[in-house]
Amino acid sequence: MRIALYNLTTTTAYGGVESFVWDLANQLAMRNHSVTIIGGNGARREENTNVAVVTFPFTHRTWFNRIPGLARAYAERKLFERLSLAWRAIPFLIRGKFDIIHIQKPYDLLPALIAARFSGAKVILGCHGEDFYRGDRWLASRVSGAVSCSKFNAQTIINRYHINVDVIYNGIDTTIFRPTPTPIQLPITPLCVLFVGRLQPWKGVDTAIRAIALTPNTILQIAGDGEQRQALEALVVELKLEHRVTFLGSVPRHTLPAIMYGSHVLVATSFASETFGIGLVEAQSCGLPVIASRFGGFIETVAEGVTGRFFTPKDANDLANQLQFLIENPEMRQQYAAAAPGWAAQFAWPSITDRVTLAYNAALKRG
Repeated sequence: MRIALYNLTTTTAYGGVESFVWDLANQLAMRNHSVTIIGGNGARREENTNVAVVTFPFTHRTWFNRIPGLARAYAERKLFERLSLAWRAIPFLIRGKFDIIHIQKPYDLLPALIAARFSGAKVILGCHGEDFYRGDRWLASRVSGAVSCSKFNAQTIINRYHINVDVIYNGIDTTIFRPTPTPIQLPITPLCVLFVGRLQPWKGVDTAIRAIALTPNTILQIAGDGEQRQALEALVVELKLEHRVTFLGSVPRHTLPAIMYGSHVLVATSFASETFGIGLVEAQSCGLPVIASRFGGFIETVAEGVTGRFFTPKDANDLANQLQFLIENPEMRQQYAAAAPGWAAQFAWPSITDRVTLAYNAALKRG
């Protein structure tokens, strides 16, 4: 098959959706499919990739703030950002004669459907969030197939578009995220807590910091960067946690396992916009237990009482209680760690790629 994976931020940003596209592209190429990644002009490039990468200029969403009425219209600004790339990309999509155009956001429905109209391609709508806008229902009804990264998100898509959705979880690279061959003997205390993710308000990192303040014998490492970093650093100073909280900044994905091996537990604190939780699965694949907010797709990525525990979103006291439980029950923490890689194995890329390929073939058969 000739497959186009179309997503502006694949080549401009780091995140779960972006990693999904790069990994899926490589997995499909290994199965002798012809794969092209299409994104925006940006600095992100994956090494050792066997796929074609084509980028186009676009107008960043912040530019649209100056247009009256758009300063607070976040969805519309993202839509216009995507359309600023689309008018350049559509001719390429048509000339490419792709069998499948796989998009990752509803924002890209219009350009994908236009290209499909003139090239005969089938459009697969990938769903990783709730990026809805006026007019998207009519467009979504015309795709050849839809896949979603979790049952939680699939139900959201069904409620919005009333279309059939295949649940296909995001995959993990178990050649990178795997248990350490030589177990590292960590001291029982302090409890080494790790957060991995973008520093956005809805990620709830402030909850993790406040929980550390409430829990003696804990330290926190924060791997990631984003717009909230300055505010979070100020919170650390306010709570006098400078010697217990460390900001690592953006960390390349291939170096994350080494940090995970040196940690006791991963915390995931989001309270909005989480439809899966790839970082949680990667951590468990490395043998790291997880304490996650009981929210969204997180519930599908952690086996409660087997590989980790949950806490109430935005409740620092509840999170602190869960951390204290691990401090007081190191044998339970070790049981979680031992069970985690086996649980995470279900998300390995070979089986995920099988399901994606089946969705593509089904779309082609629909005519």
